[in-house]
Amino acid sequence: MEFVDALKTGVEHIDNQHESLLDMINILIEARDQESSPETISLVLSEMGKYVFVHFRDEEKFMKDNDFAGLEEHRQSHEIFEAMVLEFSNMFNQGRTDLLDDLLKFLSNWLVSHIQGEDRSMVHEVLANRN
Repeated sequence: MEFVDALKTGVEHIDNQHESLLDMINILIEARDQESSPETISLVLSEMGKYVFVHFRDEEKFMKDNDFAGLEEHRQSHEIFEAMVLEFSNMFNQGRTDLLDDLLKFLSNWLVSHIQGEDRSMVHEVLANRN
């Protein structure tokens, strides 16, 4: 997956974090394609989970600092994603390595649609309210 202009929100630190998340998905894809050990994939999933948590809190702080009206709804979307990643990771760590393709599809689809939809809309509203 490439971090293309269509995924940019216009807020540099958020865009940088989104690019890092896509990089992590690419690392997972590469690990799958190279048939890396489940332990290696589990480690990447763990690091990604930590990074997602930090990114979402940063993004939520940005929304709060800018009095974004949709903060609570956006936060709920983040919580659902975090719960799904945790559930997939737990099942993978319990031996359900067959779920990796499903996880990669979920991560890729959710992240791209969330950035292009909710994040870009949120940033547009925040920047419009600043003027």
